[in-house]
Amino acid sequence: MGEPILEVENLVKHFPVRVGVLFKRTVGHVQAVDGVSFTLNKGETLGVVGESGCGKSTLAQVLMRLEPPTSGVARFEGRDMFAMKGAELRRLRRNIQIVLQDPYTSLNPRMTVGDIVGEPLSTHGIATGKKRQELVAKLFDIS
Repeated sequence: MGEPILEVENLVKHFPVRVGVLFKRTVGHVQAVDGVSFTLNKGETLGVVGESGCGKSTLAQVLMRLEPPTSGVARFEGRDMFAMKGAELRRLRRNIQIVLQDPYTSLNPRMTVGDIVGEPLSTHGIATGKKRQELVAKLFDIS
């Protein structure tokens, strides 16, 4: 199809298991994400499915930079996602959105689909009012 927009190579996220007074001693690690690789091209959609507890949400949180990776590489439009800071990281988060396992906590059933799609445009100061409506309509144009 198109060129790669998101490339993930051998992504790993392990959480330390700590014990003792003030949890200072690490006795092991929980392997939440271990060696995930994929390429997402422009125009494609990725759905991650699996059993409860298999690391789907952790994968999304690492890619959104809400959790740091243990190791691995992730590039968005060719740029290293894990090296981004400040304004560049805020721009990244505008371009990547996640819908977690429970759609009722992510998708408000009292809002129209257009309102849900348009909400980030307002939140990130991209567009409001008529301009927001025009951008949402353009996003839904599948011709």
